[in-house]
Order: sequence, then C-alpha cells, then structure tokens
Amino acid sequence: MPSALVVGGGRRIGAGIVRGFARRGYDVGFTYRQSADRVDELIGYCQSLGVQCHAAFADLTDEHQSRNAYDTLTDQLGALPDVVISNAGVFPDPVTVEELTPETVRWAMDVNLIPITVLAAWYSKQQVPGANKRRLIAITSLGATEVWKDRLAYNASKAALAMAVKSLARSLAPGISVNSVAPGAIMFPEETTTADTAVSSVDRIPMQRYGSIDDIFDAVWFFATSSTYITGQVIAVDGGYGLVR
Repeated sequence: MPSALVVGGGRRIGAGIVRGFARRGYDVGFTYRQSADRVDELIGYCQSLGVQCHAAFADLTDEHQSRNAYDTLTDQLGALPDVVISNAGVFPDPVTVEELTPETVRWAMDVNLIPITVLAAWYSKQQVPGANKRRLIAITSLGATEVWKDRLAYNASKAALAMAVKSLARSLAPGISVNSVAPGAIMFPEETTTADTAVSSVDRIPMQRYGSIDDIFDAVWFFATSSTYITGQVIAVDGGYGLVR
C-alpha cells in the first residue's frame, strides 16, 4: 500500500492533506506540535477508512527531534513514504519596519524555511539508489511572490522557501521530484482565523469564492501522482487572484 508523510499535519491544511491521502487508500504518518487534542480524532478518522495512520510529536525547529520523528513514522509505516509533504508554516502578525526585530525574522525563517532543508536531507539519505522515484511537495504561499504591507518576515521566509524548492528539485533529481503548492485565501469554516482572509477580499478573486482544503489537496494530489518528470514547479491555488493582482 502506498504511504505519505505529512510534516505539520495536525490541523487545518495539514490535517486536510492527511485525510485526503487516507481517503485515497494511502497509509499516512504525520507530525504535530500544537494540536495534541486533535490527534486521536484524526487517527481514528483515517483508520476508519482501513488505512494505517500514525502520529509523532515534533518541534520542527529542532533538527534532532524532527529526524527522530521521521524515522519513527517510517518504521511504523513499514517503508519509506512514497510522498512527503512539508506543511510547516507560521504567519506572523503584521509589524511596522520600526517595530520589526531580528528575532521575528529568524522565527519565520526557522519555521517556514529550515524544516524543508532538514526534511529533504533526511528523505534523500533514506532513498535507495535505483528504487522507485519519490516525491517531495512543499506548501508555500502567494506571499512568496507578492509584497504584503508590514509582513516582511513572512514574505521573505516564503520567498526563501519557494527558491529552496527549486534548488532541491535540481539537487535531488532524478530520485526525488520536488514541487510546491501555493495557496491563496483559503477558508476553514470550522476554524476561522484572521489569516484566512488576509490575502484578499472575495470580490477580488475571479472565481468569486475563497478556496477550501479540497482545492489545495487536488493540487497536492496532482504532484503526488503525476509524472516525476514534472519537478521544480508550483501550482497557485488562488481562484485566479494572481491574474488580477
């Protein structure tokens, strides 16, 4: 049975990706940090579909802890995951340049950028030469290419992540394809936050609605199942917002 590892899979986008792979018959492992109260429910949902599901706590800013979590989940799944999704992310509050501190920028980089470098190094080391090609997919953001007022830490860290995806795609070929999905304004009705609508008001989106986790998962699923000849690419899930920005 195919398997997927979702890094940062305990809630919101990550949890939606976990459920999406489980619905398609994948065994799933995921890491979590702040969503311990939701782990059992998510595991139960996946197991009700007849697949394996395992979770491991990990502070993704801690390289040693992260690698241990990936090793543990791989052992529980019984094989190196066919697909790995890097969903680590933080969306700092807006702050003026005068109030911006180096600590805020470092924190954004530590969460939005560094985890994929640790994950990619781990995944590449585990990959056996000549084995089936595997896929690494990062969840990035429209904030990688747009400039949002007073969000320097976020814009810079996501831009760095987008470039890291391209660099990794070249370095990890041909054994691992590396692509990214860049969500726009995504709404979570059951868990709304100010970040959901920070990108744009719905009247400025050509498709006239906010995105959903299903929209995001469709793009992830494409990269998870498409030809591995497709690498270093990004799909913007923004309802056409980028066309009129």
